[in-house]
Amino acid sequence: MALTVNYNDEGMPDGVPTYLFDQAETYRENPMDAALEWFTAAHLGISLHFGLSALLGKGESPKGVLTAEQYQELPKRFRCEHFDAIDIVEMTIAAGARYLSFPAVLPDGFCLYNTAESSFNSINSAAQRDLVGELASTCEYHGIGLFLEYPFAENQNRYPDGIAQGLMPQTEYAEFAKSQLHELLISYGPIAGIRFTGLKNQAGRNPAFDMADIYQMIHFLQPNALISFQEGCNGHEDFFSATKLDAKEGFLAQNATQPVEIWRCLSGDDDRGFRPEIAGKHIKADDTWKVLKAAHGENANLMLNTALMPDGSLDLEDIQTLLALGERMERQGLA
Repeated sequence: MALTVNYNDEGMPDGVPTYLFDQAETYRENPMDAALEWFTAAHLGISLHFGLSALLGKGESPKGVLTAEQYQELPKRFRCEHFDAIDIVEMTIAAGARYLSFPAVLPDGFCLYNTAESSFNSINSAAQRDLVGELASTCEYHGIGLFLEYPFAENQNRYPDGIAQGLMPQTEYAEFAKSQLHELLISYGPIAGIRFTGLKNQAGRNPAFDMADIYQMIHFLQPNALISFQEGCNGHEDFFSATKLDAKEGFLAQNATQPVEIWRCLSGDDDRGFRPEIAGKHIKADDTWKVLKAAHGENANLMLNTALMPDGSLDLEDIQTLLALGERMERQGLA
């Protein structure tokens, strides 16, 4: 069952989220301060990539594999019979990570939650499951922060020709996105934050989208929810997520007060999706440890991405790496 956010008489979310248990006193005074304190102490997060593209085994954004009509038929094959939120969260804890990141909506427009805004979702697939709801309740029970990913201005199902430059499509899309974000923020309990993707190198671009208004809505509905938009959109994100340690130059350097997260794919490159041909070639524990230590040395968190298998199960190769990483963290620490 999906959780809901309970609000007190003052219109604020009621109760301390379990993942902020250690920051409970700060949370009662300032939820955002508590969230930032928690995030900077977290050090490690796990990102899960999953969606219809996993059925194709051609990576995160397969091009030219199927026609648009064929792609629309994929939900009939989307069963994710071995997706197990408990296994995922227990693996996260064993790896020494404090938070998970999971796509609520994917660039193809497929939604992994029960949305009223689109019929192209996991409830209407062969699985008939709300994967976000399953993860949200399990994370809340175990005290793990859950970030939900949202691909802003990317929805190939609703806008197959892209988000046009004309005023009406952009305005229409912005209202659609806000409606989906509202669903996620009020229906799945306290979440650690929203991670926006899309609109590459967003800084200073696309003024037609009022991201400040969207950020305000998120913080109003959940004052503890952190916002990121890759390496930055308007500079008012709560943290930045970059692919390289040297990305602190440029835009990040101009906004150096926010925390930074470095993310790496355990597959060894920037493609987060499932590809069977690289089995056995994923990054191993020793190299992952070096990246974690380097990120820690730069006062940055590390986000490690693993792609779920087509049936929704965890990749055994990555499980072994993450468990070994967790054992080493417990044994040696990061100091």
